[in-house]
Amino acid sequence: MIGHLRDYANAITALAFLFAVVGLYLALNGRIELGVAAMLWTWFLDHWDGHVARKTSHLRRPGVADFGKSFDGFADFIHGVVFPAAVIILIGQGSVLSLIASLLLVLAGAIRLSYFENVGLTADARFVGLPVSYDTPLLAILLLAQPFMTSDMFPAVVASAFIFFAIMHVTTAIRVPAIRGAAVAIATVGAIAASIALVMQENIGT
Repeated sequence: MIGHLRDYANAITALAFLFAVVGLYLALNGRIELGVAAMLWTWFLDHWDGHVARKTSHLRRPGVADFGKSFDGFADFIHGVVFPAAVIILIGQGSVLSLIASLLLVLAGAIRLSYFENVGLTADARFVGLPVSYDTPLLAILLLAQPFMTSDMFPAVVASAFIFFAIMHVTTAIRVPAIRGAAVAIATVGAIAASIALVMQENIGT
């Protein structure tokens, strides 16, 4: 069982889980910006594990790819569903709107991931509906925009944005290209830059 982590792609996913736990720990201890910064590393590592899996497919032992697909799905659920849902409630300080947004996000995220697990990408490598992996970058963008909003406005904007994303997760009307090839490196640079900006914002606020 543990031997599956000797696979390069699965090892990257395991590292992503470590950043996810750190992100949850920081957010639940009131350091939301730092938590999202850490979760952005989980986010870009989630793209690298798929990239490495495709590049090393000829080296992977029987069963390793199937394990990796499920292993990666749990990481997606943490950084794309559970973490944002928790942060929405923290930012909204337990308001009814934050609860509604979190409930919708968890339900839509579970449906979205279950659908992908069984159907996968389209023939032209596109997702049906918005992937849950877009939720962590949305959190980062919203937090970086927080200084431009009033304290009363920000929680409502966050909750409303994720209600919209929950709907987009389960719609079949859109097709979203998978992040592959050069886009993986671009996403990585963007995530690291955003994580640094969030750390700086946290330091300014304290």
